[in-house]
Amino acid sequence: MTNKLLLNSLSGTLLYLINVVITFIMSPVIVRELGNRDYGLWEMALAIVGYMGLLDLGIGPALLRYVAVAHSRDDQKELQETISTAQIFFIAIGLVAALSLLILSRHPAFILGKESFDAGYMGIILVLFAINAGLSFPLNVFTAVIMGVQRHYLINLTRCILIVIRSIVAYALLIRYTGKGLLILAILEPIFNLVQFTIFATAIRYDRSIPGFSLAACSLVKLKELFGYGSKSATLMVASRVQGASIPFVISTVLGVSNIVYFTMPNRLVDYAKGLSLAIGFPLTPYFASQMAGDDKSAVKNSWLQTSLALQIITLAMPLYIIFCGEPFLAVWIGKEYAVAGRGVLYCLAGALVVEAIAPNASRILMASGHHGRAALMWLILSIVSVPLAVLGANRWGVTGVALGSATVLIIGNAVALHMACRDVGATMAEYARTTLVRLIVPLILLAASLWLTTKTLAVTNYLYLALQALICGLIYLAAVWVLTISNANRAQICEKIILKLKKLVNPVV
Repeated sequence: MTNKLLLNSLSGTLLYLINVVITFIMSPVIVRELGNRDYGLWEMALAIVGYMGLLDLGIGPALLRYVAVAHSRDDQKELQETISTAQIFFIAIGLVAALSLLILSRHPAFILGKESFDAGYMGIILVLFAINAGLSFPLNVFTAVIMGVQRHYLINLTRCILIVIRSIVAYALLIRYTGKGLLILAILEPIFNLVQFTIFATAIRYDRSIPGFSLAACSLVKLKELFGYGSKSATLMVASRVQGASIPFVISTVLGVSNIVYFTMPNRLVDYAKGLSLAIGFPLTPYFASQMAGDDKSAVKNSWLQTSLALQIITLAMPLYIIFCGEPFLAVWIGKEYAVAGRGVLYCLAGALVVEAIAPNASRILMASGHHGRAALMWLILSIVSVPLAVLGANRWGVTGVALGSATVLIIGNAVALHMACRDVGATMAEYARTTLVRLIVPLILLAASLWLTTKTLAVTNYLYLALQALICGLIYLAAVWVLTISNANRAQICEKIILKLKKLVNPVV
């Protein structure tokens, strides 16, 4: 299990890194080819699709957990019933989502505003999104099943290849067909989802540990069971959509659609900082669920604390890099205009990221245990509050005010979620702090000091200086973590594993 968990995490990290590189290359191209207005319309269209995801009703996360538990117990009957029931449900809601988008495609200005008339193609784009929805929901079953049986690496490596191919195709088409960027991006959505659909369906078909679909195995009782667990996740999904997907509409209404990009670009840096934690830690939810099937509470607690510390080594460094390097990076990456306009957004969201980084594993342990109901309700309330906060902030401080409202909600929510998670595993907040955060304070201070010093001494005007700054400060930080955070026993264990791997590379027979 440990080797598979490591493989899943490493492949997820690779996917994250490729995503970062592709975004780094493609974002300036997309912003330039679409322009601020069309880019804003694209973000609003994606937000509509995000709202359609609420039709999931939380069955997706429930499916992942139930598949993980049934597979760990080798209960083929339970596994077939779970998968078959979920498949019928997702086909049905895929059709509902597709029909809804087809209806909306007849009157796109109803949601996207009058500027969608000037952009053209918006009706066609929503039709393409309707086709994509019909594929995406059944595809969710395949990905949840593959993740539930601890084969995240298959999904991650497949997506690594497809992301590279898609970016090459998108770049070529955007450059060749100037003025049709929105249509090009929308066409690529269903095409590449169809490829994933085919690959993952085939992988499940030929995996002997996964039973095939059976209409006779579908059960209303099982659907109610999935919904009972999933309703809590559904609440979390609603909260996430209300908070995240509402932002483009708030900015469009109060400030104009062309201002969306000034929030999106800084927010993208923060999202990719979060993405590293998600990529490394995503396999932990089914891993914790499998551990809980054994009823060893002490093992679960120790695993949670240890993996939280491991994740914090990465997650707590990210906000510091964003604070010191974010604005110079935006200036080089997209342009000085976007860096200056997004400065306040960057700092607000980085502040929220600090609190989120302290609790990187809170939601995972709550979901694995099925005790995330109160956390979901809390997030829902906070997300609803975030909308008027964003409107108020937009009217008073522009896009920075929108980010401030969002950051306030994230800080409160993550602090409360951490408290709930500690109670769930039987740990106090003080014990959690001693085991994790306190052990990283000195390395983080050294990282902050080195970032500040290099910012003052290096004239960061290009990618080379940014990379040099990141490398120097990263090496200082990792050296400090190695000496001050990792225990002697763990250092010896890591060195032993590295030596063993090197010996196998030199002499495979050993």
